[in-house]
Order: sequence, then structure tokens, then C-alpha cells
Amino acid sequence: MNIPAMKMEQAGRVLYLGRMTAADLLSTCVTTEWDPAIGWDIERQGYQRAPVEKHYRAIGRFLRDHEDPFMPTGALLSAREPEYGVLEFNTIARTDGFEFGELVIPDGRQLFIVDYQHRWRGFRHAIDDLGVQALADYVIPVIIMTQVPRYDEILQFYLINSKQKRIVTALGLALLQTMAGGASKEELYSLVGPGNRHRVRATPLAFKIAASRSGPWAGRIKQPHDVPEPGAVLTLNSFADSLQPIVSSRSRLSDLSDDQLLDVLQRYWLAIAELMPEAFSNAPGYSIQKTPGVFSMHIVAAKTVLKICQRDDDMSVGNMTQMLAAAGPRMTGDFWVSKGPVKAYGGSGGHRTLATLIRTEIERQFPL
Repeated sequence: MNIPAMKMEQAGRVLYLGRMTAADLLSTCVTTEWDPAIGWDIERQGYQRAPVEKHYRAIGRFLRDHEDPFMPTGALLSAREPEYGVLEFNTIARTDGFEFGELVIPDGRQLFIVDYQHRWRGFRHAIDDLGVQALADYVIPVIIMTQVPRYDEILQFYLINSKQKRIVTALGLALLQTMAGGASKEELYSLVGPGNRHRVRATPLAFKIAASRSGPWAGRIKQPHDVPEPGAVLTLNSFADSLQPIVSSRSRLSDLSDDQLLDVLQRYWLAIAELMPEAFSNAPGYSIQKTPGVFSMHIVAAKTVLKICQRDDDMSVGNMTQMLAAAGPRMTGDFWVSKGPVKAYGGSGGHRTLATLIRTEIERQFPL
């Protein structure tokens, strides 16, 4: 397949600005979406959210219902050179640093969609499902990045989509984890913005906890897709953000390595589970593993329980259980029933208030 295109350079990278038909785009391009079958193996996962069927079906209907549908926005594609082979460009003319000619896409060669996922699916829906065969010749402007490593490809996706409300925050965090191997902390800090620096460390921790195959959090954190998960009760975003008091530079716990911190968190939640096993065997019916629980209990962990454990050099589950039990009724399943007493502590202010009440009772018996 030959694509009429203009070749140019930007920041030392080659770009091709051209056009493809909808049929060419559908036969040549693929998306890299989060695959629920792969789960939390981030090294193998795609970086785009699962498609929203309602969204791309609406695009398909728009294309069907308009005699001359106008969609001027182009598709941003990545050729992933040289991993998948360098594309050939046959120059016809040159002027002012630009070359005009034809870009050759060999049979079977794939291009990767960075931005155009739902419109791409909208065209497929309109042509294959709604029978609008004339759209196969619809012309779509394209920008094809060539010598771009996967990190930069993901970064472009993040920059384009991270400010849009329709992009789920959990996937934004997934992108940070995917990108972490190719970025410095300073760069990641600038991407997440002021007030969210904790996510740079909290996100990979949340991924590792979500990937647990045993223990209190196995199967409890939702994957960033729309497939129902009956046992999952908390988003990745919420769990990561709840870790802020633990990973904060002001916390002594932040000095622990990631492996040490994961081990401590596992023990801490095992201690909580010992005090209310019924809540962990039926997580949807209780709030301990939902937003009120993780936010309040991680404050308790950072400011009281784990601080005392560090001081006394005793990070055992038994020691943590003993301290938590000192909070009395607030550390029982009856308190954490979703429509029970915990309901009075909604919102961030309520979470802090609840954490303070629990901490006060613990510190009365175990002074700091």
C-alpha cells in the first residue's frame, strides 16, 4: 500500500503527514488496549483504556446518518521503527525542508493507533455492522511517527488524553506505571502535576498489591476496563491515592524500600482482616476495603500503628492486631457494614475524623 505523504522532521524525529482511506486504516492499524485476560502484568499490558461501546457506536451512527460526514481530526499513528522495520519513502519533490512523495506500507505491516481509537472503531461499526460500504473510501488525515520508542508513544497518548474527563484516572495511573522504566522521577512529577507527586511511587505499589494472588487484596482492586468483577470493590486510583500519607516524604515509612513497604502493608491488612474476617470474605457488603476504609486506615497506619511498630522494632501481624483491637467497636465488622455506623464518615473530612478517633483509642493504650 502506498500512501501520499509529506515527510518532515520535528525535534530530530521523522513524521509523515498523509492520508489513508477508512478501509486502509481498518486493515493496517491496531490499538493497544488494556486486556483483562492479561490482568495486572503491566509489562505485557496495553496502555489504552478498553473501548466504550456507547461512544464508538454513536460515531458509527453519525457516519451513517450524514450524507457527507465531516471529521477533519486526523489519526496519530506510530510505525515503531526499527522494531517492526523501517518504512520506505519514495520522494517525488522537495521544498523548504519538506519532501513530498509516497510512503510504502508493506503487506502485513501494522501501524499502531496512538490517538483515534474510538473513531477507528466507529468506522468499523458503520461499515461492518451498519452496512455503509461507501465509507470504505472515506479519506482520513494521518500523522505517522516513525523513530519513536514505546515510552514516547505512551507519553504522547498521556499528554493528549490525561486532561480529558472521559479518560479514567485509573488508566492515567496505569500509564505512569508503564512509563516508569523510561522516565526520571522529575519528569513523572511534572506529568502528574502539583499535589499528585505521591502517585509516582504509589502507583507501582498499587499495581503490585492489585496483582496479589493471595491475601486480603487478591481480586479486590478493579482493573481499568468495563468488564464486571463481582469481588472487586475499589479502583486502582483510590487505592494509590490512599497511600499518600504512607509514601509521603514526611513519613518515616517512606524510607523503606518498595518490597519492604509492600510486606508491611500486607501484614497490616492481614491484621485488620483478623479482627473482622466476615468483612473480608464479603467485601461488597462492607466498607473496610472501599474508599472510607483505605483512606482512614492508611492514615492510622502512617501516623500511629506502623510508627509504633517501627519504634518498637516489631512489625509482626500479632503486634499490629493487638494495637488495632484497642480501637474497640470501630475495628469490628459491625461498624464497617456498608450501611452501618461507618456511613457517618463520608468524604475526605469524614475519613480524617474516623482515623483520628481510631488513633486516639490506640494511642491511649499504646502511647507514642
